[in-house]
Order: sequence, then structure tokens, then C-alpha cells
Amino acid sequence: MLPLLLIACELPQQSSHTVLPASDSKGAQLMKKYCSDCHAPPSPAAHTAKEWPNVIYRMQERRRMKAYTLIDENEERLLLDYLKEFAKS
Repeated sequence: MLPLLLIACELPQQSSHTVLPASDSKGAQLMKKYCSDCHAPPSPAAHTAKEWPNVIYRMQERRRMKAYTLIDENEERLLLDYLKEFAKS
């Protein structure tokens, strides 16, 4: 058991706090507001600009199933603009 504990201590620790680009922007604030209800906000570079609309759609459906406040259309547009700006190439 001790060897497992020692190995675990050497593994890199994952932070639950993602440093978002333009962290003071409205888009980053929306990421922190909505994504953190279920998980740490992902990096915008986690997906391509083309992939983000589907990811937002899936997350919105999960919010609906959990009876969380849904992202309104204006905020969703701002969030997608932010994600697309910093998306992976």
C-alpha cells in the first residue's frame, strides 16, 4: 500500500481551476458562472470553433435535465463568441 501512496504523491496534480484567456471578459465570466455548476470550466482550446456549438448544446441539455438555470440566448451567443475566439485551430 505504501508504494501506491508514494507513487500517487509523485503524480502531477490536476487543478480544478482553469486559467481562462481574457479572464475578465464577459465570455470568461459566463464560463465560470455556468460551467462550474458541474465541473471546472474547460479551456476554450479543448475544442475547435466548429465543435463548440455542439458542446454548448449538450451542456444546455444537461442543465435542463438537472433543472439548472439555462443559458439565455444572449449569454449563449457571447459564450460561443468567446469560445470560438480562443478555440484550438
